[in-house]
Amino acid sequence: MTLDVSLESAMRRLKQHVYKNRIRVKEFLMDFDKLNSGYVFPNHFLSALSMAGIDRYLSAKELELICETYKVQRDATLVMVDTRSFLHEVELVFTIPHLEKDPLVDVPSEPSALLDKTRYLKSSRILPDPQDETTVIALLERLSETTLKRGQPVKAFFDDAAQDDHSAKLFGHVTVPQFRQVLTTKLDWVISDPEVALLVAKFRHEDKPEFVNYIAFSCTVDPPERYLPPQ
Repeated sequence: MTLDVSLESAMRRLKQHVYKNRIRVKEFLMDFDKLNSGYVFPNHFLSALSMAGIDRYLSAKELELICETYKVQRDATLVMVDTRSFLHEVELVFTIPHLEKDPLVDVPSEPSALLDKTRYLKSSRILPDPQDETTVIALLERLSETTLKRGQPVKAFFDDAAQDDHSAKLFGHVTVPQFRQVLTTKLDWVISDPEVALLVAKFRHEDKPEFVNYIAFSCTVDPPERYLPPQ
């Protein structure tokens, strides 16, 4: 089944990717607009987005929809993409246009609509295979019971791994091998490789699948403090 794609969702996802990775799309489009006309051919528009790495985040259908939206008829036979209008919309995530005309305007520190401030504290990912999702939910319940019985929150073990001199230092994340090592060695949990793989799939980083969001995992399996037995 093919999911419907809307311009609103496609542009939102594009803005998220551009903001998070500080991509200046204009620089890639200018390679195809040497005269700074504000227009490029549709195939050049898609090529520029590909050069910017956006095609690794948005689907071909989403990119085509965005391209179609900004197409304009330049003359009877010439159809081009209006890059000025496109960039005006995209680069609102970085600044407010014409700010110099009203320097006292209140400027938000970040586009809060694009960034979920609780994004490190949870995993909203649903695994594609319903059976895998059912299995991983049951696994998380089992591990949560284990931490409750032991009175041993797991986050501190991952914090230690993340601070290792050889760690990649991505906030709230450890590598997949580090994640596996903490589970099987540091915590000494009885957990199979397929189960570890499911947890990795559930909590992996959105853009960097070689990393696991251990804060979200810990928030899921660590018992609330009030339930921990007295020390």
